Amino acid sequence: MIIVKNTDLGSYNIFVEENRTMFIDAEFMTAKEKELVLKNWNTFLKHGLQKKHFTKKLYEHLHLHCGYIACYNQSGFYSAYFKAGQDIERFFEHFCTYTVGNYGANVDYDDLNTAMRQVYEEFKAKILTKAEADINHSLDVLEACVKRSREDEKFARQFLSKVRI
Repeated sequence: MIIVKNTDLGSYNIFVEENRTMFIDAEFMTAKEKELVLKNWNTFLKHGLQKKHFTKKLYEHLHLHCGYIACYNQSGFYSAYFKAGQDIERFFEHFCTYTVGNYGANVDYDDLNTAMRQVYEEFKAKILTKAEADINHSLDVLEACVKRSREDEKFARQFLSKVRI
């Protein structure tokens, strides 16, 4: 497999050459499976972390080989890490630092995780800008709720019971 940056599209094209791969087989994942996970990752990032592009293979790799907990299932994992801006930031902070050198990540998957981090770098600015916008929107909603709570006692009680402060 060869990863080539496509500057026109702002993403990576992944080419697989016959009998040639950048990955090695691991105990629980073949080189071909690693190639598929990388393609899934590229698609997921390219489409702005949309749930429909969060594949089972990608979920399995992240929770089994990247130091994340499973969160019960694929949908729970997606909700825990990709729905809110602050969770997206936390996900990528962990993902980019979970390496063999830092946390003792499994060396058998370092080839794939390194390639995934390279692809992430291409989409990083767009992803983090979206996460920041989501955080700011959430803060705006929170501020509006606090303002309304000061004016409406019934709403204040309902709001406080939901946020559990």
